[in-house]
Amino acid sequence: MEALYLPSVLIDVLRDGGSLRAWSFAPTPYFFPDLPIVFIFGYITENVFRTLTLYAIFQTSLLAYLLGRFIRAMEPKMPRPQSYVFSLLILSFLFLIAEKFPLLYFLYFPSVHISAFLTSLWIWPYLKREKVPKYSIFPLLSLLTVSDRILVLELYLPTLLAWARRYGRWGVSFPLISIRFFATGLIGLGLHSFIKIFLAINSPNKLSTLESISHWWTDFYTAILSLNLSGIFLAFAILGGILCLRKGKESGHSYGFLGYFQLSLCILPPLLGLYSGQNSLKYSLPAIVMVPVLFGILPSIKNQNYLSHSRNFAFLGLIFGLGIFTIFGEGTGQFRDPWESITIRPPETVCVDEWKEKDSFVFVLSEPRKARRILTYSEKRVLAYPIDFSTLEGSYSVSNKEWFLFPPEGPIAILPEGLGESRIKSFYGEPSRVLNCESGNGKIWIYEDTAKIRDYLQRPVQKTK
Repeated sequence: MEALYLPSVLIDVLRDGGSLRAWSFAPTPYFFPDLPIVFIFGYITENVFRTLTLYAIFQTSLLAYLLGRFIRAMEPKMPRPQSYVFSLLILSFLFLIAEKFPLLYFLYFPSVHISAFLTSLWIWPYLKREKVPKYSIFPLLSLLTVSDRILVLELYLPTLLAWARRYGRWGVSFPLISIRFFATGLIGLGLHSFIKIFLAINSPNKLSTLESISHWWTDFYTAILSLNLSGIFLAFAILGGILCLRKGKESGHSYGFLGYFQLSLCILPPLLGLYSGQNSLKYSLPAIVMVPVLFGILPSIKNQNYLSHSRNFAFLGLIFGLGIFTIFGEGTGQFRDPWESITIRPPETVCVDEWKEKDSFVFVLSEPRKARRILTYSEKRVLAYPIDFSTLEGSYSVSNKEWFLFPPEGPIAILPEGLGESRIKSFYGEPSRVLNCESGNGKIWIYEDTAKIRDYLQRPVQKTK
């Protein structure tokens, strides 16, 4: 559903005339650069699937380039072409095992923190040289921080710890560029707070620290015992971070940065209450991506005369080992495959479009995932609004509140699947008629008497008055 977040915002505002001020944005709003890039590709293609496909190609190409550049910053003796070939091998390998580890598909979509990962890969080589084009990079970095505050974990904190490790913990001997760098982060965080005055941005759904750690440890322990790739990669990510810190002082502070980067993304999410289940591993996805990088480079640090050969053997060993787990190990079935939600036109969208030409309903209500797919994929431009499963009231989280305050007049369609037919009847009453999808899977309930439904849609706002 994350992949369709930005397309749904743009469709509502630009096509349907919705108000940006009325939107309740995700805790990470992804205003820059995800939103303008999706807009540009959407303007070119005029199709959600083609837009996301073009975005995936663009983001993967940029990741391959920046990852190769970052590898070169870690290992300056590596020839430039070899660093980019190594980068392409890593991304190809990750793509091949994504079928058993669907979380890796998030690498290709907007609005899943990948822009922050790309930013870290882009900025660190400048910080390592202590030469940053201040008039171009720092303003962009402020905008990126406004858009995604996970940069605090991915960039600012690892850089602070790497510099403290190299120059002294009190920061007195930090390079001069550090003042502008950290000031840029503070400006970005301040702008984020300032924007929240004018736009509604949700707070992240956090658990208590103990509960989050308990979920994390249970999932990690279970994944290791069942040889799931999620547990194996996370264990390698933590191990790689520890090895980087051991190698950091003797092999350059890029290893120190990467070590803190790995440990920060693997350990801090549960400590901050951000981990609630398997899908929360998306916070650690950049650290997982760096696993083949680390184990392709670390074994060869002390063998510079045989740098290329030892790295190749190490990387081939990693591919062979993880390939065995991919073939014979269990897949990570608990993950939702994000690719499935965008590559096939959803059946509920096909059904709604078919009946839109034959029936008089004005908009559709369904559980949030289906509502977003209908809104973005409907060829008949059907309006689809999400409702909360537990209360059947309007779901104001990551949606436009005007959908529920000022809904169009006329019959309302409801997709009962995922909401419970008996519960819908107990809340809304009996439907006026039932439409069956031609495919035979799914139904559409039509309500002519809509007063009770409209009251339920507006209740979240009434409660806050």
